[in-house]
Amino acid sequence: MNELEEMRRELQVLKDKVERKGVLNERLVKQSIRDNMKGIRHTIYKMLAVAVLVTPLWLFIKYQYNLTWPLFIFTLLIMYVSVFFDWIINRMDVDNLGKDLKETANSLMEMKKRRSLQEKIAFCVLPIWMLWLGYEFYHNIADHSEAIAIMIGAVVGGVIGGAIGLSIFFKWQRKNDEMIEQINDLMEEE
Repeated sequence: MNELEEMRRELQVLKDKVERKGVLNERLVKQSIRDNMKGIRHTIYKMLAVAVLVTPLWLFIKYQYNLTWPLFIFTLLIMYVSVFFDWIINRMDVDNLGKDLKETANSLMEMKKRRSLQEKIAFCVLPIWMLWLGYEFYHNIADHSEAIAIMIGAVVGGVIGGAIGLSIFFKWQRKNDEMIEQINDLMEEE
């Protein structure tokens, strides 16, 4: 009878260890999600700071080259709307992650889908904006060689900006994949 009691006690100790390991793994996954989402939020704050800094520069360019108010407003609108939707799409209450990690994984998948849609929309709007900008430069600058030089610079800037935007997009998508994979691995262990 004493051996049976000893075996039960050892079995209970083993069960407690397994349960603690599961809780520890879940805490590590939640901390990883918090850290990743914090990094994404910081990037969004940086993009907002850039948008705020670019606004007076864009106003200077508007007056310097006699660009129209609709182009000026449209440019600011797409810039700030993009940052706003980055914030909306990537918003997750990391301090109160649900007890159900499957729900968290589903939220991360939905985030990826919305982010992809936003990127598709941005790459549809970008050529329209570039053409409008080129049209205004060409028609508002008397020296057409200067207008063409500015348009070439705008295209180069657009390509560089697009590359930066895509790198941020792929980085965020990769972070989501990593978080989803961690959750799936943890759920498989249980």
